[in-house]
Amino acid sequence: MRDIAVVKGVSMPRTASGRSSLVEPLPHHISADAVHVSFRADPARIAPLLPPGLEPLDTGEGWAMIAEMTKVAASHPDQAWQDPARSTYNEGVVGFYCRFGDRVGRYSAFVWVDRDWSMGMGPIFGWSKRLAQVDRTRLQPMNPALTRAGPGARPGGTVSRYGARVLSLSVAVPDGGQPLDRLPGHSASTFLYRFVASPSPDVPDLEQLFELPLGGTRMSPVWAGTGELTFGTAPDEELAELGAIEVTGGYLYQRGWTTDRVARLLHDYGTGATRGVARSAA
Repeated sequence: MRDIAVVKGVSMPRTASGRSSLVEPLPHHISADAVHVSFRADPARIAPLLPPGLEPLDTGEGWAMIAEMTKVAASHPDQAWQDPARSTYNEGVVGFYCRFGDRVGRYSAFVWVDRDWSMGMGPIFGWSKRLAQVDRTRLQPMNPALTRAGPGARPGGTVSRYGARVLSLSVAVPDGGQPLDRLPGHSASTFLYRFVASPSPDVPDLEQLFELPLGGTRMSPVWAGTGELTFGTAPDEELAELGAIEVTGGYLYQRGWTTDRVARLLHDYGTGATRGVARSAA
């Protein structure tokens, strides 16, 4: 048998050079130009969309975001200009604020991307990424009909899968609006639910809950406005199960951070081990 140590890559396919790996070695420097809508839903309807052990907040707070994204792998810093298709993508997210024991965090329940290499990060970290058509308004101030992010701006975005519109949102910033220095909401870490099904009855499934801190976070001024949000239906989508929602705000911002292999294991469902987290009584 060949020495497995000669096989490289953080994702499939793995080869001797690692060049074919769908995902470049970490860390990745990420940025988002986001259209963000916050909302509230019935916590009883949110709960079935969360992994075991995560509980929705009593306020039922969630968010939807569609963003133009950029990724620069530290191992390929010139890729952003040499091969932009490997560095830019669009992403849609619907997530909820939730609790694990006494710890409050964000959980991205549904994620849609339009590049396979971005979807390849899903199994590594536990993001539920799927391929979709993701579009958003490009705010180009030299266009006579548009403006930059700020007073008077009204961008929107959509997510479609196999011809079905599953998410539509928009934000309208009022004339005379003033920027905020932070995004309203909970300042919290990100929960990750990692599940890898086993192909054998002799090997258990891998099921784990992690918490991921993001390094080097940067934030632009945040422009607040009114938001609009609509969930569509599709055979393999469950957003409509949330029922009636209350939109609580809309925001435009740019955000940057570094994603690296620094996630902390909170709970291993296979062993039942919980690490360093106070659990609430069930």
